[in-house]
Amino acid sequence: MIPGKTIISEEVFSELAKTAMAKIESISPRTGQKISLVALARIVADKVSPQINVRKNDAIENENEESAIPAAVSFDLKVNVLYGQNIPSVVSRLRETVKNEVESITGYKVEKVDVTVEKLVKAEPEHSEEE
Repeated sequence: MIPGKTIISEEVFSELAKTAMAKIESISPRTGQKISLVALARIVADKVSPQINVRKNDAIENENEESAIPAAVSFDLKVNVLYGQNIPSVVSRLRETVKNEVESITGYKVEKVDVTVEKLVKAEPEHSEEE
């Protein structure tokens, strides 16, 4: 093995959290307006960086492996949930999805995923342009 240090930026973790959020259909980024299901899907795929805070600790290697500190990361996510969904279930799926996404791609241990549900979003049917 070739020695060297690998550092993964907070932006990478933010992108991974966005990807995980997009996989949960009942999650919406923060918004003050009612939106259609199609618009909701588009918004979820867009940038939601202001709603994701990442705290990471890079691994600290020591000669004594027992005192080495593994790489770890924690998240604070702010989301809206689609009205009618069971919030604890949605949040649990989100946490698990973020954990799996981050740990499988980066090797960092996810210590915690704090989720603030700011609003419930009601989906409205798409209106034609004539309306």
